[in-house]
Amino acid sequence: MSKSIEQLILALSKEYEIYKGYLELAKKKRDVIVEGNIKELEKITNDEQSIVVSMGKIDEIRTAIIGNILFEQKIDWVENITELASSIKDPERTEILSLKDKLGSILKKIKEVNDLNTKLLEQSLEYIEFNVNLLTNAEVKGNTYGSKADENELKHRPNIFDAKV
Repeated sequence: MSKSIEQLILALSKEYEIYKGYLELAKKKRDVIVEGNIKELEKITNDEQSIVVSMGKIDEIRTAIIGNILFEQKIDWVENITELASSIKDPERTEILSLKDKLGSILKKIKEVNDLNTKLLEQSLEYIEFNVNLLTNAEVKGNTYGSKADENELKHRPNIFDAKV
């Protein structure tokens, strides 16, 4: 096994571990959104940003390693890692393809959790907007008796806020 192929396997394994950690964080984020814990949500968002930086670094490393493999194997260009693996002998080819499948699977799970988190956040924002509208545009029918017994008269409730959010 060439050193570059060994490095590619290590890089793909590391990339999988990073995405696995991101998936756990995304699931935790879902729970925090449901609980409405804003402080924990901020912390998770910060953690996500550092993971995204790690993803970018490992992506650069993987790209450089693939460049080395292409140079060593005298290949001009490949479309994807599956095509690259076709030029590598077993058992490394099988290991690379297995890691590629694991990465594809975990990315699909991350997308599902992120889509759910997006919907939960949109619902929370709609709920907040609904409440703000309730507080700023509330009009009530009179339900008390005045000195002239004008209970059906429309009365305006004073707004809590001066402007709509």
